[in-house]
Amino acid sequence: PAASSTKERSALVMIEALIAESPKNILARDVLLHRSIRRIASSGEFDGLSLSLNIIAKLKNTVSREKALDGLALALAGQTVDAPKGWKDLQTELRKESKLVPLVNKLAVSFRDPEAQRRALEILMRPSSTNNTEARVEALRQLGQLKGGYIYETVRSVALQDPDLDVQTEAARQLANFNKPELAKEMLGRWSKLPAPVRAELVNTLAGRSVWAMDLMKAVEAKTIDRTAITDNTISKIQSFNDKELNTLIEKAWGRTRKTPDELNKLIDKTRDSLNAKSASFANGKKVFEAQCSKCHKFDGTGHEVGPNIEGAGRDIEYLLANVLDPNRVIGAPYFVRTANLLDGQAIQGILHEEDDQFITLKIENAVLKKIKKTDLDGPVKLAEKSIMPEGLSYGMSEQDFRDLVRYVMASPYLTNVTVNGTKQVAPLTGRIKMPGANDVGEAVIVAEVSASSDVKTTLVLDGAWPFEVKLDGKSIGKVENKQGTPNAGLPVTLSKGQHTLTIETKYKGNGATISARFLDPDRLLSYPEK
Repeated sequence: PAASSTKERSALVMIEALIAESPKNILARDVLLHRSIRRIASSGEFDGLSLSLNIIAKLKNTVSREKALDGLALALAGQTVDAPKGWKDLQTELRKESKLVPLVNKLAVSFRDPEAQRRALEILMRPSSTNNTEARVEALRQLGQLKGGYIYETVRSVALQDPDLDVQTEAARQLANFNKPELAKEMLGRWSKLPAPVRAELVNTLAGRSVWAMDLMKAVEAKTIDRTAITDNTISKIQSFNDKELNTLIEKAWGRTRKTPDELNKLIDKTRDSLNAKSASFANGKKVFEAQCSKCHKFDGTGHEVGPNIEGAGRDIEYLLANVLDPNRVIGAPYFVRTANLLDGQAIQGILHEEDDQFITLKIENAVLKKIKKTDLDGPVKLAEKSIMPEGLSYGMSEQDFRDLVRYVMASPYLTNVTVNGTKQVAPLTGRIKMPGANDVGEAVIVAEVSASSDVKTTLVLDGAWPFEVKLDGKSIGKVENKQGTPNAGLPVTLSKGQHTLTIETKYKGNGATISARFLDPDRLLSYPEK
């Protein structure tokens, strides 16, 4: 069709060039085509949706089509609109390519396709397996977008009880889309029977509408729900309603709306002391990360990029204490939290992903993008110069959970599962291995197991003001003479792929002596036995 405006003609010229380039130019295919389709589809100055479909119809390469469809789906995220002319025939063609079907299904929801609801319900109601959990989660997101008919009852039922925890948690998140006054009372009535991740998600959901928030805060006041389930960001979302009764309940049930730096410093000091109290579990730390942190942080191949990337951070104990317990100590402007109040009574909180004249897009937990029409806003978006990450030990995280989390995330963990003179010992997270009591000079042989996933050149750091001899698989690899005042020494070590036995022999003085040892391993190539 002939272009009806200068801007539309310019878009056509640009896209024709991208179509020609996309099969052979990765930048044109993966970045420019995706971005251009998203911009054109969002245009308010010409029929960008029809133009986008015409462009996709001209693309013959499957990967190019996939990128273009993803850009179109992103442009329509969270919206339902009338299907453009040509959609029915084009979707029939696109469905012939199995790789494109999930994106076509997503667009069918945005285009109010009568079959979209049926398809999503059919996928959701299949029993979960390792192969379809992701498909069921996506089906829930589509149903949350459709909102109509008996969908609410289905989503509510899945949120209350589903054998797949990931699906159940997503259902709790999608309930935020349904303006049902009775929802909060029903969920709070089943609170004790719900898994912790679902309860945490429901707190966010119930804080999103004033009538639900009222029930939530009354439950906290009545001690039906533990106060620790409510974070300072939850409170700021509830405060955005400017409801006098809610604000009174906040003061009565939750207290001040922000910990003072003194309180946080005391918490950090207390938590630091607790790290020496018990050992920590790498395996449980991974579970804590997945439950508490992966919604906003990506690490070790899992999670979502909402907050800052922690892969390359200097992940020692002090870094983790400060950044987990006091995330607002240093927070960059890109991560300031924004709260959008909508005309339908919902409050949405996240960090800014994108904004133009017509829309603002917030990135919320699990890297979900909430695209909001500015005409749907009830007043300006509120900006708080604070992190979306809650302060303190959030969502009821125990001190043991925190120890386990640090053990999992820290870059170069200490050796903790060892034998000392043949006696098994599990050291605390801080790696303080106790030496046998000695009135004068004592001798100790510390043995630990370590496995390397590939050949590794590393450094063994020893903390203790005594001489050490280090053996690897029974062969001496070096001696270290630590002196008082300079107790940390590094010994270069090469580990081949596989399991190894490390032996540290030392002479020490006095009762209560301890040493610690760890390999520098920022890339996490080494692993250690849990028990």
